[in-house]
Amino acid sequence: MKLYRFIVWLLKVFSHLYFIEVRSSGRERVPESGPVIIAANHPSSILDAILLATRIRRPIHYLARSGLFRNRFLAALLWALGAIPVYRPGESEDHGQRNEAVFRKVFELFERGGCLGLFPEGRNSPMGQVGELRTGGARLALGAEARNNWQLGLTIVPVGLNFENRELFMSAVLLRFGTPIRVADFEAIYREDPEEAVRQLTARLQESLRRQAMHVEDEQVQQLGQDLSEALGYRLMPASASSDSGSSEEGRSPSRLKRWIWKLLDWYRPDAAEVLEPFAARVQNHEQVTDILTKAAHRDPDAFAALRKQVDRYQDHLRQTELSQTTRRSLDEPVRERLIRSRMTIYALAMAPVAVFGLVHNLVPYLFTMFSARIARDEAIRTFAYFGVGFLAFLLTYGGFGFWLWYSAGMGWEWVLVYMALLPPTGFAALGYRRNILEYRDKILVRTFFWNEDELVQLLRRERQAVIERFEELAVKYGY
Repeated sequence: MKLYRFIVWLLKVFSHLYFIEVRSSGRERVPESGPVIIAANHPSSILDAILLATRIRRPIHYLARSGLFRNRFLAALLWALGAIPVYRPGESEDHGQRNEAVFRKVFELFERGGCLGLFPEGRNSPMGQVGELRTGGARLALGAEARNNWQLGLTIVPVGLNFENRELFMSAVLLRFGTPIRVADFEAIYREDPEEAVRQLTARLQESLRRQAMHVEDEQVQQLGQDLSEALGYRLMPASASSDSGSSEEGRSPSRLKRWIWKLLDWYRPDAAEVLEPFAARVQNHEQVTDILTKAAHRDPDAFAALRKQVDRYQDHLRQTELSQTTRRSLDEPVRERLIRSRMTIYALAMAPVAVFGLVHNLVPYLFTMFSARIARDEAIRTFAYFGVGFLAFLLTYGGFGFWLWYSAGMGWEWVLVYMALLPPTGFAALGYRRNILEYRDKILVRTFFWNEDELVQLLRRERQAVIERFEELAVKYGY
């Protein structure tokens, strides 16, 4: 178990670097003791298991398809995380007998009060949806309770994994923990008809997972909701107070050493200032928008189509004028160009040497990671490829620089370590420098744009307000 703790700690450090923002909501719903199943949607392959392991204090034993164990690196990681392989038809000739052994192992885990993690879809989730669940998880849960005369106390905690962009690194992710499901509540149904109990438990878990994850049935509604969020930055309500930053020592004050370590990691991470609002709030707002649009699409398709047309026209005008996100925000608030220009000029001159240093040392592994990971055709697998390939590429590159300085340049090992420690933060500084310089250029363009194209800006403001008013009519009409 010490190995598990160490690996999870290591993965937590890497995930802190990998994601620009990781938040969780309702984590207190996971019982601290007793048998429990953590059931989550599956948007991003092995990365989903890593996120759950780093956000839940209890050791998790995962059910994973046996095909993942063919890769030695993944197999070693999965075994260390307590994974249990499940065999599908065609993966082995004796898959039935092997799976019977798997069931017995899981039952014994529950009887010891253990925690099982599974992804009941059995495959990666479709984009923006939670796929149909397989019945294996419900059969395991009901079988375990029946074996213990319904006195086991097993619960299922549904978890929604919500990625801002599951294909890219430096993204944001929100884990939402739903209300636990007591398996013993299905005892009466199971005694009368076990298959009906399996069906009802699976359906209840499906419904809960779709509530916790951003699931939208209608692709047109999903696209319009996304366009409204991106084009208008529309907000229905402030950030939820229930979300938390996900501290690994939740409920306890971390030691001074741990506080220092996490401050150091925050320095290493890219600046999250460009995130307009907490991701948890954006998820909540997106859900409310899509809920209203779903009702409108079914009850008033003409109003839905009119809003779609109006949003398309507004987006077309934005594209034609090449307005960036900075420009869109400037439609709501004044731009203090002199102050920004002075500050950014000083920043551009002072940070240029740091950015160049970071670029020289990090460009090759960065490009190698970006292009190598694209070989994976499955975008969910590609996400983990970014994680694994990037870790190895940067580790080997930094190690190569350190060895060269020690062996060829004759630098002492103390200074080699100092030099290597500077490479990650200066790499992030280079990324931030590029982003900030581009934003500065956009602001200069904004100044010229406002000076010469005032009438067009007024038109965009009027169109934007018209879209908001039309959507607000739908919101009032359909119950928000």
